[in-house]
Amino acid sequence: MLWLSLALAVVLSAIFIPLIIAFCHKHHLYDRVNDRKVHSNSKMPRLGGVGISLSFILTIVILRFLQIDEFHVTYSSYSLKPIIIGATIIFLMGLFDDLLDLRALLKLALQAAAALIVMLAGYRFKYMVVPFGNGILDFGAFSYPLTFLWIVGITNAINLIDGIDGLAGGISGLVAMAFALFFMFTSNIVPAEICLALVGSIIGFLIFNLPPAKIFMGDSGSLFLGYVLAIIPLMNQYKGFHGSDIGVFSAATVLSIPILDTLMAIFRRWKAHKSFFSADRQHLHHKLLDMGLRPPRILLLMYSLTIVLGMISLSSLFIPLSWSFTLNLAMLAGMCVYFFRLNQPDKARSGAQP
Repeated sequence: MLWLSLALAVVLSAIFIPLIIAFCHKHHLYDRVNDRKVHSNSKMPRLGGVGISLSFILTIVILRFLQIDEFHVTYSSYSLKPIIIGATIIFLMGLFDDLLDLRALLKLALQAAAALIVMLAGYRFKYMVVPFGNGILDFGAFSYPLTFLWIVGITNAINLIDGIDGLAGGISGLVAMAFALFFMFTSNIVPAEICLALVGSIIGFLIFNLPPAKIFMGDSGSLFLGYVLAIIPLMNQYKGFHGSDIGVFSAATVLSIPILDTLMAIFRRWKAHKSFFSADRQHLHHKLLDMGLRPPRILLLMYSLTIVLGMISLSSLFIPLSWSFTLNLAMLAGMCVYFFRLNQPDKARSGAQP
């Protein structure tokens, strides 16, 4: 059933996306063009997120009906309804934003509601496996604000890196695959199926989104992907303690590109005394484009780096915990240094100014 989840999602997504492209052309539902956008096509469909979301949710629903008895028992040990409800709220919010351009505070309020729905159902970062003390760092009451910030932060982080063809979708698919491998190695069937359903939905979309793109995912896609990717690591701690962990530390490693790009955006806007909700053309993909890299080269670079980050995040499955912890810490530190240096002003140019 694991690989059926992947195949079914790919097929559904690959069927939905061309239909959505035709619908967008018929009703003139195109992406807005402005000076921050990389593309100049004024007739680019932007509702690819509809295909991603529908294929993902339909795959999960179909699999629940197809599960044989032993898998049905496994499914009953998870409460999937809060996840589906929260993801639906995020999807509809993104869809209305694509069509009507919602206010930022309204979007933030809906994201908060979707986060609280899964948190109150028990999906939280409750602990972290560490190579010191008794091996477990219990977050206690801090679990609630940590999880809330994580869900809202990752939801928006994927949205912010959606700047060139194939970038947000490709990174999201690779991150979901890393999570799927973790759950497969630890024999957690339901989360693995959910991850593979997400991977498949993204693959079907990327067929039409890799350069040159025929459709964009829009906010309905990027916000939906961010929300689901934020929830998936929480499933490992839903039922209590496990020896292996894909907790906040490892999850932050594999998602460090969108996380650090978002943190740098917050820092830039704070330093410039601008609202966080204001936009700029200083994200990672913008800077790489300004360096002269073409979109295919940027995708190759970002995909390769995400694969390395995914391998490091899964390293605790294959090497001693102390080594894995150190490796994750070193990689995160290196990523932080790189992003910070990338966001420093050009000293030569600033020194030449009067």
